[in-house]
Amino acid sequence: MIHVGLFLQSRPSFVTDEMIAMAASVVNACQRQTGVATADIEAVRNGQWPESRQLKCYLKCIFDQFRLVSKRGINFDAMLALSPPSMKESAAKMVKECREIKGKEGDLCDLSYEVTKCLYNSNPETYFIL
Repeated sequence: MIHVGLFLQSRPSFVTDEMIAMAASVVNACQRQTGVATADIEAVRNGQWPESRQLKCYLKCIFDQFRLVSKRGINFDAMLALSPPSMKESAAKMVKECREIKGKEGDLCDLSYEVTKCLYNSNPETYFIL
């Protein structure tokens, strides 16, 4: 499943250069907006999940940019629509596993973080964070 968030150094073959280029400006803008530490981004690239407020809000910013979050929560249907055809089945399983994840009441940064972490943990082999 593709989830727009952080760039990983290695990427699955279905992630194209065009996808990376499209996401680059969003990633850069969200890094500037939230002040997320590069160390926190690197930690996530290595499967570690720092409890940094800036990281949580960075993930929410990415979700915002792709219209995946609103006051009502995460739009999992829109997330599935962004998945490439070759990943639809895997993405659907991941979303099913994480659809009920709750963050801290009224905290969309925390919700974005918890959902992203769940998606990663549900299938780290196929999960790719842009």
